[in-house]
Amino acid sequence: MIKDSRLDEVIFLASKLDPDYSAVIVSKDGPRYNITNLMDGVETDESDGQLAQRVTVSFFNILNGTKYMNQLIRAMDRLFLYANDGDSPKEVFRGYIWEIEYSSELEKILSVTAYDNLIFFQESEDSLYFSSGMATSAVTASICQDWGVKQNYTYESITHEELTLEGALSDIFLSDLLGAVEKQKGTRFVMRSREDIIDIAPFGANTTAYKLHELDTVTDTRSRTTMDGVVTKIKILGSTDDSGASNTEAVVTGDTAKYGTIQKIQKKDTDKSLSDAQEEANTQIDENGAPKVEFEVNAIDIPWIRKGDKVHVEAGNMVGDFFVTGVSRKIRSDEKMMTLTCVHVG
Repeated sequence: MIKDSRLDEVIFLASKLDPDYSAVIVSKDGPRYNITNLMDGVETDESDGQLAQRVTVSFFNILNGTKYMNQLIRAMDRLFLYANDGDSPKEVFRGYIWEIEYSSELEKILSVTAYDNLIFFQESEDSLYFSSGMATSAVTASICQDWGVKQNYTYESITHEELTLEGALSDIFLSDLLGAVEKQKGTRFVMRSREDIIDIAPFGANTTAYKLHELDTVTDTRSRTTMDGVVTKIKILGSTDDSGASNTEAVVTGDTAKYGTIQKIQKKDTDKSLSDAQEEANTQIDENGAPKVEFEVNAIDIPWIRKGDKVHVEAGNMVGDFFVTGVSRKIRSDEKMMTLTCVHVG
């Protein structure tokens, strides 16, 4: 990267193996600050189970006119992050500055942490009611509309019975609504923000599946196999008898011979048939009936990979297609690396 004056535009010499990042802060009051030439480092994180993407940018607290940068930037200002791998820069993040840290003892470095607009769902609670017969996509669209955001829904839907939803909005989306679809359909979903639009999609829906090879970009891989969360038998319980005991209406069994009996109980909803309950139990055993293998791959950064994408890896004991369940990045001028947590496809 060739740098000119510190708040001016930059000239990029980016490549696939050395992508460049740029950042702009847009104040609520109107001013726009291009902090690209001030940046000391960038860290990003999209964790499994966390709704909003987090980006932290550290930069030098220079004097801009008569004020230092820490006097100009406020919480809820917008942060835009762009990446360039040799083609034209593309936006990879837009969010709201949530935290600002400054210490005069640390070379006068200013650090801002921003989250995309899913942070408002992540931090909020609500009480909602929807009448019977609505599709999942319609329910999520209604919630998004109430919060003033657009959604792009390409995931599967089910028809819901009457819904009374209360509590954290993240739980309502991830568990009550989309989690119910996953239980019934057996297809994993990802919910993420892209340019302020809420993207709800199946895992692996990306059109470009990047290839990571140990001879090119991968530095190392790790794996972890665990029996935590394994379920091999589900007892479906119905109504209670006069003594208060629940009747067993069905039992769904997985590979108990291989993995032992790890049993869970499932209450059959009164508004669902036994076949629906059995289908949900079978889906749960299909997903959780064997040890889970989680993979981690460290590689030269590819800025376009997001949580929920499919990638192809040939490195260490990772061979084949994988779903990305989490992405973290550490970007410095001399090193741009990403860490992907993955599960094998299939």
